[in-house]
Amino acid sequence: MSKILLIEDDTVLQQMYQDRFTQEQYEVQVSGDGGDGLAKMRSWHPDLVLLDLMLPTTSGFDVLDRVQEEPELKAIPILVLTNIFADGEDLVKNKGVKAFMLKANTTPDEIVAKVKGLLPQ
Repeated sequence: MSKILLIEDDTVLQQMYQDRFTQEQYEVQVSGDGGDGLAKMRSWHPDLVLLDLMLPTTSGFDVLDRVQEEPELKAIPILVLTNIFADGEDLVKNKGVKAFMLKANTTPDEIVAKVKGLLPQ
C-alpha cells in the first residue's frame, strides 16, 4: 500500500483528500504546517507528498528548499497542489516538483489520477 503525506492547512481539504485517497487504498497522513510535514517526511517516509505552498509557520516554498538539501527527502515525489496563482509553477519548477496543480481548477478525481500516474503500480 502506497503512503501519501498531505501537507495542507485547510482542515476541510485535509479531510476530503484523506477520505478520497483512503477509498483508493492509500495510507494517508496529514500535516497542517510545513515544519511538521518535513518531520513526517523524515520519520514516515511517504511514497508521495501533496504540498500546498501557502502554509503557516513554514511555507511550502521553504519545504521545497529544505527537501533539496536532504538526499533522502529529495527522492520523494512532490505534487504541489495550491491556489497561490497561475504562474506558481514557474516558481517551483527547479525545486524537484514532479507535478503542479491548481486546486480551483482540479477535481479530486483528477488529483487521484495524477497521483496514480506518479506512483509505481
